[in-house]
Amino acid sequence: MKRIASVLLGSLMLLSACSDSEHSKPMSREVSSLPEPESLAVDEAYPERLINIAYAQLSKSVEAAQALQSSAAALRKNATPERLEEARGHWRASYSAYLSSLAASDIPVREPSEWFAAKLTRRHLAQQINSWPIEPGYIDYLEGYPFTGIVNDTTLVIDRDSLLAQHQFSDATYVSVGYHAIEFILWGEHGQRPASDFDSTAAKPEEDDSSPVAHQQRRGDYLATLTDILIADLQRLQMRWAPSPEAQGYYAQLLSAATPTETLQASLLTVNRIIEQDLLPNYLTDTGSSPFSGGTPVDVEAIMRGIRQVLISEDGASGLQPLLTARKQEKDLTLLAEVITLTSADTACIAGWQTAVSYLEGQSACRQQMLDLLITLKQINDQLGLQIPASS
Repeated sequence: MKRIASVLLGSLMLLSACSDSEHSKPMSREVSSLPEPESLAVDEAYPERLINIAYAQLSKSVEAAQALQSSAAALRKNATPERLEEARGHWRASYSAYLSSLAASDIPVREPSEWFAAKLTRRHLAQQINSWPIEPGYIDYLEGYPFTGIVNDTTLVIDRDSLLAQHQFSDATYVSVGYHAIEFILWGEHGQRPASDFDSTAAKPEEDDSSPVAHQQRRGDYLATLTDILIADLQRLQMRWAPSPEAQGYYAQLLSAATPTETLQASLLTVNRIIEQDLLPNYLTDTGSSPFSGGTPVDVEAIMRGIRQVLISEDGASGLQPLLTARKQEKDLTLLAEVITLTSADTACIAGWQTAVSYLEGQSACRQQMLDLLITLKQINDQLGLQIPASS
């Protein structure tokens, strides 16, 4: 019995040690389990560079969201077309900055178990910040359905707790908070919402009015509360990436503890996933990602600019450039040139889509660009021996 007890105790200690070792690693298991190529000299400052990219873009997103908050307040006081357009512009700036942060901020780091219980992980926050597609009738009126949605359901209180409780209540498309709920509130079903929809002084519609628009005050209250929730969620992410040594954020601490090679592997894994699991199947579709504002091409451009920041540094001292140029192999230099070309500003997915003859033509060219970039990154993965698995 003593021997059995000793074996069991030893096994438990081993499991505990393995568990402690696993939890001490900065990256999630899918990255920390990858073997690191011994001869690969990744720039030592690469983790710091990613931290700065994530923090800078999220800071821009917060600043624009705060400007949206101010313009929404002004719109509620005096509902003019100019103030509505101003609010739309701030929404666009905030959302673009958020999307540009993803290539750096979505790398698979380890998260505390308490965050899962409290629904504060990055995934939980993303579900509140950027859930789509959405069912617009869950939020506000639609053509032929003037009294549908949270705005027109006066039994629902418009406050933070109520809106979060309604979020994805019985279906993933029943979105009540985040960028796309705000988008629909600002643009409406066909992208032509009038400023008068926020005019709280407007008379109530007559009973025989064939197309009444009611509850302007609630619509303005909803917009204000949505913006408050968005800012709080963005600031939570922003603080986790804070680079300051005196008050370094949790994610920033993890990346600082990771090796440069491990960070590069995590970055390339993230870029592959963004292309394969987000851009190709979701953004590059007929409905797109921001249908009410007509901003899908701008969304894709923002994501691509973020991808370029992660892969390519303008001074050539970080990212893929020093790795591919140091080996002085013709194939390496060819692959580097392809990455630079496929992520440059004049490509189909950035400037090209918005100037294409048609939406579908631009979309098709952008899709091909994404496929070409995936192939190039796979070749770089093989060439450098990074052993990054295909995205599942």
